[in-house]
Amino acid sequence: MPSLQILKGPNEGAVIPLNGDRFVMGRNPDCQIVIPITSVSREHAQILRIGGKFYIEDKQSRNGTFVNNQAISGRTMLKNNDRVRICDFVCAFVEEMPTDQSEDLEGEPGEDGATTVEASLHHSSNNLLTTQPAEKLRLLLDISNNLSRTLELNSLLPKIADSLFQLFRQADRCFLIQVEGDKLLPRLVRTRRPGMESEARFSRSIVRQTIKTATAFSADDASSDDRVQLSQSVVDFRIRSVMCAPLCKADGTAFGVIQLDTQDRAKKFTQDDLKLLVGVANQAAISLENARLLDEAVKQERVQRDLALAKRVHESFLPKSVPSLPGYEFWGFSESAREVGGDYYGYIPLRNGQLVVAVGDVAGKGVPASLLMAKLSSDIRYSMLTETDAGAAVTRLNDLLHEFTSQMDRFITLSAAVIDPVSHKITLVNAGHSSPLLVKPKVGEVLEATPSKFGGLPLGMVEGYPYDTLQIEIQPGESLVQFTDGADESMNVKGEKFGMERIVEILKAAGNVSAKELGEKLVSTIKAYAAGRDPHDDLTVVVLKRC
Repeated sequence: MPSLQILKGPNEGAVIPLNGDRFVMGRNPDCQIVIPITSVSREHAQILRIGGKFYIEDKQSRNGTFVNNQAISGRTMLKNNDRVRICDFVCAFVEEMPTDQSEDLEGEPGEDGATTVEASLHHSSNNLLTTQPAEKLRLLLDISNNLSRTLELNSLLPKIADSLFQLFRQADRCFLIQVEGDKLLPRLVRTRRPGMESEARFSRSIVRQTIKTATAFSADDASSDDRVQLSQSVVDFRIRSVMCAPLCKADGTAFGVIQLDTQDRAKKFTQDDLKLLVGVANQAAISLENARLLDEAVKQERVQRDLALAKRVHESFLPKSVPSLPGYEFWGFSESAREVGGDYYGYIPLRNGQLVVAVGDVAGKGVPASLLMAKLSSDIRYSMLTETDAGAAVTRLNDLLHEFTSQMDRFITLSAAVIDPVSHKITLVNAGHSSPLLVKPKVGEVLEATPSKFGGLPLGMVEGYPYDTLQIEIQPGESLVQFTDGADESMNVKGEKFGMERIVEILKAAGNVSAKELGEKLVSTIKAYAAGRDPHDDLTVVVLKRC
């Protein structure tokens, strides 16, 4: 029987019987002779049997068809041993098929009376693998297209396994395994015989070797291969021929494998099979990585939504407006280094007409600090309204917080100023916080409102700790400035801190301005100094001024 013998290209060495009247050659999987080379046209050429003779003609292809290195322009009759070249594909026309190969080839009728070709490939193992080039390519393209069209791998992976079973008819079992830390997690387990998945076990030694080296592995008989550490799974399940292809990230490291194996000694995988499986694994790896990145993006978006909500909740604990207290002006500012933070400031009106102005700083940043800040916001209001003495109120506040801060190994610093609008005296309580600064524009001085030795431990460190109070008198035109350490510890691009000296210089140079002007001048200077780098810490500044 006349045939084509492939001399160069995919399935090199295969023999294709010409037992029909028309054979289209091209890249299209529907062609009778599929040439999976990108430079080949979808329908490049065709071979016709007319009156018992075979002719070849080019189908207006991009790169032409050559017979014996001569480009053909019309229908050309083929003679014995004529060489047909289509791009990098070369085959020979043989008028009579060699008898030693005729027994290994079968043809099945296809469209237009043509044949869907099954070619036998001969390997050193003497194993005959029957394959259909067009069908294999179609299945490979199906897998690739399905992987590229969806990121819902949970529903797609079983379909891929079914395609792999069609692609590799020797395979009895299919595994897709991913590694997480030291664990090997099967994402997919399929067996050719239904209902056997629960009993299927893969070879961990083969999988770990493939992941470690990021190199595909194959063995004719895993139970006798010296490269494989004999495992119970290999023995129990009589794993014979096996292929294992790595699933690799862009940097070349493996994060999983696809493993196929057979339990039949007569069915063996070839090196061509392994190359084909590696191609499938490469496509699957891309899709799995894309699915992982999408999953991470969805989770990150969910986190961002939660953080945005937390930010709104955090801001709800801060004052919406300044208090109205005759003879005084107020201004406050608070900005978190992250979406949420641990800085607090608040105004608490007391029943006797006095007003508490408090600034707090929870150790740390982010969500944990913000949660403690929320508790501080409610507990300080309760403590100040239930205790007549400011020191006793902060002592109670410390005890309320201790149960929570001690468990989290955190603490809170606090500066509280109680204004008496009748006597114009301010009662100060300090719990490990920076001293407020008293700005005296008439004499050009900026002083620490409390002595260096005044103050107690940060809140939440020691239960039952007593806090003292100190009174100062504020004169007309003077301001009391409270702030968190995000002010003096703000850093520039060189990593240099803003420092207390700069704060004092700014307040001293401001002169007799409103509380708003004084606060905005300080904050804008700090932010300009720290421009060009991410915020080092939360920043809060509160100014009260006697008019």
